[in-house]
Amino acid sequence: MQITIDLSNEVYERLQRQAQAKSVSVSEIAAQLLEEAEANRRAAVFEQMRAEGILLPKKPAQPGDRASFKPIEVRGRPVSEILIEERR
Repeated sequence: MQITIDLSNEVYERLQRQAQAKSVSVSEIAAQLLEEAEANRRAAVFEQMRAEGILLPKKPAQPGDRASFKPIEVRGRPVSEILIEERR
């Protein structure tokens, strides 16, 4: 998919300088900047939701969280198979 973005000459020249400094094309640097802007916007929305109490505060990861995980064995068919079958 292609899109066209209207930029002033000044902004385009800044993008060109950034692209040259990173040895990438202008479209690649623009895509990177757009992805960063979207990630920042999403983070700001989540932070606002936490501030309003809509989302719980993010808990810092504990070093042993994954190491202490022990899956339990269950009998029967895998749930994924059952769900696929029921959706047919």
